[in-house]
Amino acid sequence: MEEPNAWTGIYMPVLNNTFNKLFSIVVIFAIIAVSLVLVYTLNNRATEFAGWGKWLFISMYSYLIFIFFRTAIHLLLCFANLFFYKKPKKLSSYPLVSVIVPCYNEERVVKEAIKSVLSLTYPNLEIIAVDDGSKDRTIELLSEIEKTTKVRIISQTNGGKSMALNRGIEECMGEYFVCMDADSKLNPGAIELGISHIHGNNSISAVAGSVEIGNANTVITSFQRLEYITGLNLFKAAQSFLGMVTVVPGPIGIFRKSVVKKVGGYRTSTYAEDCELTMRMLVAGYSTIYIAGMVAVTEAPEGLKALIAQRYRWTRGIVQAIRENAVWLLRPFKNFRNFAIVLYMTIESVCIPIANFLFAILSLEYALLYNNSEIFGQYFLQMTLLDLILTLYCVITENKALRLIPYSVFSRITYGFGLEILRFLSVIDEVLGIPMTWNKLKRKGL
Repeated sequence: MEEPNAWTGIYMPVLNNTFNKLFSIVVIFAIIAVSLVLVYTLNNRATEFAGWGKWLFISMYSYLIFIFFRTAIHLLLCFANLFFYKKPKKLSSYPLVSVIVPCYNEERVVKEAIKSVLSLTYPNLEIIAVDDGSKDRTIELLSEIEKTTKVRIISQTNGGKSMALNRGIEECMGEYFVCMDADSKLNPGAIELGISHIHGNNSISAVAGSVEIGNANTVITSFQRLEYITGLNLFKAAQSFLGMVTVVPGPIGIFRKSVVKKVGGYRTSTYAEDCELTMRMLVAGYSTIYIAGMVAVTEAPEGLKALIAQRYRWTRGIVQAIRENAVWLLRPFKNFRNFAIVLYMTIESVCIPIANFLFAILSLEYALLYNNSEIFGQYFLQMTLLDLILTLYCVITENKALRLIPYSVFSRITYGFGLEILRFLSVIDEVLGIPMTWNKLKRKGL
């Protein structure tokens, strides 16, 4: 459940209460306790193995300790972000905000997306839909909308999402702009809430919102909903305390136009234009924050093939974004903040997925060759325990669906393991320079 903020009517997550703060502390100490148990196990059991088994045991338990402490640090940052959160002052004026909706073959979803924008409570909006050379009825539907609403339509030949967004930025009049995917719907108070945090604070270049799955009615989409809650949104909350949210997502993000134009706008050199732009703003010295109450409901892939195509593009796009900014890895003493940002992204998006895949495969191989499944079983048991703790934390503190808890028990050996394989192969393909295409998801509509 969400409760309304008294002075705006905007919806905020139910996090600001004593119980949730105390529960957060309990979860953090629980993860630290498990980490210490893993340290004890490593010190006392390493001698039970020999040869390759000993090396594998030490490596995997050291990695598990790292993962648990890493999670504890993220949760500590989440708690700090919650504990020190200050409600922004009520807006005394409403600067013009431009909502940019890039569209390519969105005939099934674009009308609902525009309808959600027209329902926003923010009183000073400019709405621009950029048709990027659609081959279906998208432009026809947009033209009908333009006749009866204040929506302005821009049509261009197909150049890709980045070019459509850049066209919208050039054409818009707002001091701030909102990027919104054509398959998403915004909650009515999203813009007002985001502007109240960014307006008047020139150090903030963008505000990231919370993306939620609107079609979580199958096993595949339910796993994705769990992933968004315990992975993407939770980590954004941790990064927000440091003002370093690494990805302002496509479905919902408010940007300061002057900063985006200063750093060069969106680039066409990556398949994760949102991640690459965010990283450029961060290394330029600006802050990015996350506000959970800014919600965009989006449509997740329902089929396995569509999911694979989406995550393959995401992974390669993020690796491309890291590559574009990799020069900072060689300059730790010139700008430590930029070095830390790029290093963090490299560890989270490249090193950890590769390590997860390799340790899972090596432990399975050890179990099959030596008829000893202890290392394999312990690895997945500990990772599943971590998944369960995070799910319980998110379900309770954010009051999400309890039905997601069983999914966390099986995710590590099913959906989660499948994603690790896909991420590993995606990184390898990017390193090898294998050609790829956008593979746009076919929408069904929420």
